[in-house]
Amino acid sequence: MYKTLSVILILICISAGCITQNPGQTGPVDDQGINQETYPETDNQTGQEIYLITREAGSSIFDGSVAFDELTGISDPGIETGYSLGYATISAGNATSPHRLADRTEFISVVAGEALIKCDNTEVNAKKGDSVLLPKGVLQSATALGDEELRYISVVDPVFTPEAEIKGESLFALNMTTDEVPVIIPDPKKGIEWDIGSDMMIYSVLNPVLMPEMNAPVEYSVAYAELLPGGFAQDNYLNGSSELICVIEGEILVYTPNGNSISVTAGNAAYIPPNQIKGYRNVADSVSTIMSFVDPAWTPENTFTPEN
Repeated sequence: MYKTLSVILILICISAGCITQNPGQTGPVDDQGINQETYPETDNQTGQEIYLITREAGSSIFDGSVAFDELTGISDPGIETGYSLGYATISAGNATSPHRLADRTEFISVVAGEALIKCDNTEVNAKKGDSVLLPKGVLQSATALGDEELRYISVVDPVFTPEAEIKGESLFALNMTTDEVPVIIPDPKKGIEWDIGSDMMIYSVLNPVLMPEMNAPVEYSVAYAELLPGGFAQDNYLNGSSELICVIEGEILVYTPNGNSISVTAGNAAYIPPNQIKGYRNVADSVSTIMSFVDPAWTPENTFTPEN
């Protein structure tokens, strides 16, 4: 359902408040604007592989009503996260069948269209940019409203397995009852804003450490970022946390200290293992948007730049 391209020492971080407008401020750059500075030693810089993950035609689920492209999950042991992630596409008027995920949460972020998301006794209308976190074991479904197809990112934590999904007659045989309330995030720009200048804006959308008032039952964090054309992020690494980057719109050039670089286009993703130094910039002619998933959750204390 997907393919991965292994690349040594590359990729990207957008979850930190340590970003500047000009990466040349942190050291010399080459003719492509890529930082060539000498970096401090970290625990796992050598022997690590970073994955560029590209979408392919996925599987048809819920009796053919939903197309699903898995980007990470049990199929790829090379990517070590506590969750699985994929893109779901539902044509107008169709829906997922009512189902439960045993002992698993699901984070849904709408990329296009409009959704009616049911969570036990609660209904949520979610448009492009809105996100909903569904608690473990709730009776849930997602319907595509209006005339446009619905597309959303789905993150299941812990990693999804077919055995975890309860649907059909099993819903009644198990006699499960819950009355949980979803965590609703109507606008990513209402999250914690990091002041990083005019070339890039970043917001913490979901973070169990920095946003405890959400009572989010997850260990990873989610951030949303917008980059103006040519916008840069300062080189940095996350101590002890992996990062998965999903490019929603535009194109991002990601690079490493030794000069390796790769382009990540809309609909694709990149995985960065813990302690990997990286930087990136927007190479599109328009604003590029990104969602970052950090596991365990991002904190300022665990983010390091060449200076520190």
